[in-house]
Amino acid sequence: MAWETEEWSFDSVLKLTKISPAYWRATFNAPPLNFFTPRTYAALRALIELLEHDQAVKVIVFDIAAEEYFIAHYDLLSAEGEKVDETSVIFDWANFVLRLARVSVVSIAQIQGPVRGHGSEFILACDMRFGSIEKAIFAQPEAGAGVHCGGGALEWLPRLVNRSRALEIVLGGEDFDAVTAAQYGYINRAIKDVELSSFVDNFARRIAGFDRKPLLETKRAVNDCAGLPRLTDLLASMQTFLRAVKWPETERRVKTLFEMGLQQDGPGERELGKLLHEASVRMYGAEEDK
Repeated sequence: MAWETEEWSFDSVLKLTKISPAYWRATFNAPPLNFFTPRTYAALRALIELLEHDQAVKVIVFDIAAEEYFIAHYDLLSAEGEKVDETSVIFDWANFVLRLARVSVVSIAQIQGPVRGHGSEFILACDMRFGSIEKAIFAQPEAGAGVHCGGGALEWLPRLVNRSRALEIVLGGEDFDAVTAAQYGYINRAIKDVELSSFVDNFARRIAGFDRKPLLETKRAVNDCAGLPRLTDLLASMQTFLRAVKWPETERRVKTLFEMGLQQDGPGERELGKLLHEASVRMYGAEEDK
């Protein structure tokens, strides 16, 4: 009897499609900007529980419902009213990303649209990342917003792109296109947008057709060889980030960024790397690039 695709959701922000028992897709669905919010995180925590306990699933692909933004970044406004407990991002994110990295399921991010900040830190924790040449943008804008990366970028990027390129990404806060991101090792490959979905789907189906035990043992061996971030380092980065958001100069910079279009569906978010520099010019009268 043929398997029928099964669809359901933890919350409207994350929809799960079981293409087959071995191949799942999780779709971020909070248009237009797909902000990462406490609701997003609650849905991801529910998903990781399923992945850890299901004995049939072998591969999961993360994608988006509307090809505008993969995950713009963390929703700064939702953070103001976020309930802080042991299940919140502040306390649990470090545990979550290590669970995702260690789970006996291959995780793949199919990126069509900008993914920055906490969204970028999510895809960095996935096993593989494939980006659209025409639509994908990658960035860690925290330093340009006056804060410190707190969700794992400082721990993942040096392992993937080398020390100097990691510093370029996290200190410059600029937007990287998919081709450059692939050259750096930020993502696995940059693929034409019209070919990306079929490439990822075919690759996921290929993995789903292999036996589960060698997939698990191979992933475990690669993790041991490459080295995953230490939980203590991930937790320390989050604590430094939480201190940084309270600095007076950071509060001033974030206020300026909101005034200039941060978290609005417009040119500010589409060209966030440019906006970060323009905020510095407004605040300090820095000389603009010639």
